[in-house]
Amino acid sequence: MRMMRKTLSVTLVLMLVAGVIFAAGSKETTSSLKPQKIRVLLWDSTFNSNILPNEIEAKFEAVYPDYDVEFEKVAYDSLDKQILLAHASGNDYDVIQVITTSLNPLYAGGVLAPMDSLLAKTNLDFSTWSPAAIAAGKIKGQVFGLPFDPDCRILAYNVNILNQIGLSAPQTTNDMLTIARTAYEKLGVYAMAGQISKNVFCMYDLGGFMLSFDAKVYDEVDGKYVAQLNTPQALEFLKWAVEMYKYMPKDTNINDTLARSMFAQGKVAMLWWTPSQIKSVIPQFPNRKDLEFSVMPMGPTGVRGSAMGGYHWGIGAGSKNKEAAMTFLEFVLQPENQALIARGLPADTNAFDYPPYNVSDYDMFREQLASSAYPAPLISVFTRIAETWNRRFQEALLGIVTPEAAVRLGQIEVQEILDGFNKDLK
Repeated sequence: MRMMRKTLSVTLVLMLVAGVIFAAGSKETTSSLKPQKIRVLLWDSTFNSNILPNEIEAKFEAVYPDYDVEFEKVAYDSLDKQILLAHASGNDYDVIQVITTSLNPLYAGGVLAPMDSLLAKTNLDFSTWSPAAIAAGKIKGQVFGLPFDPDCRILAYNVNILNQIGLSAPQTTNDMLTIARTAYEKLGVYAMAGQISKNVFCMYDLGGFMLSFDAKVYDEVDGKYVAQLNTPQALEFLKWAVEMYKYMPKDTNINDTLARSMFAQGKVAMLWWTPSQIKSVIPQFPNRKDLEFSVMPMGPTGVRGSAMGGYHWGIGAGSKNKEAAMTFLEFVLQPENQALIARGLPADTNAFDYPPYNVSDYDMFREQLASSAYPAPLISVFTRIAETWNRRFQEALLGIVTPEAAVRLGQIEVQEILDGFNKDLK
């Protein structure tokens, strides 16, 4: 009987020990099943206007329950600083929203991870994407950024004004000048309007038409960056811009909001048109039928240039969850999801088949996007060059210097900046 009691006691002890071990094992199992966190840094406006209302987090986690997406939002002006700070402190984000013009500087800082090996494991098909946006994400032959929110420009015009002056929609840049001159002289209507004081006015606004003249402020030539303002095409464009500005408001304090309002009120005949204006400007038109769109008019050499901007997704170089980051990117870059997260335009033309882009107001953007391009290579001195050239551009428009003097001085000043950049490339 004592032996039986002893055996029972030992058995009970073993059962208790086994229970403790099993419980500990259960805790370890539960812990191992904890969703893997994916840290995403993005512009607060992208989050508030697109990610949050379209429930991207919930949709992703419903498909991938093993992941937990954590979004960190910052102001636009703080985006680059936060990316660099996180990298410097060894706390890289897994996914980061990158301003396209910041791709090269961030690459130079070692902040971005190459994506090629990760992309090889996905089903992403870039054959229907904007070629220029894809190319912008490649640096030295490797992919460091995936476009998701580029934009481009098309031409908007007031049909009622054109009917009153007996002219048709412009097909060429010369047609635009004819409309500008006629509308101003016959109706007292401005040709176009914009914020001339803006640093990128010479690149993206009136300056965006430079691409239709097959010209750029600078370009890459044999591995170096060279100013292109001394070309015949650049001078021809500037003379065109100076002529156009004769029929534009001379108030240098006009901002984009006022210029667009003037267009909606019928005080301006034409306007370079961006995707954001569909929601903000169209409702201001008393009669929607007065507004029509076209791709950018053809320049003297047969080019229809449209300047792009926008954003790319990157993966942090120090991310410990790069495969998880790519899983998230593959999900949000599907056409139906890309349409939801883009503030400007989706990079994939197939996304135009989904809301909110599957309406006629975006048809011309879809057509234009395929041939759109960045106004110049997106190197780290892009903004500095824009500021420098815009001073000479303004002087030419305002009649302070001749177009010939503006391009001559601009060539010297821009090349000086590029020489310093080229030296650092060695």
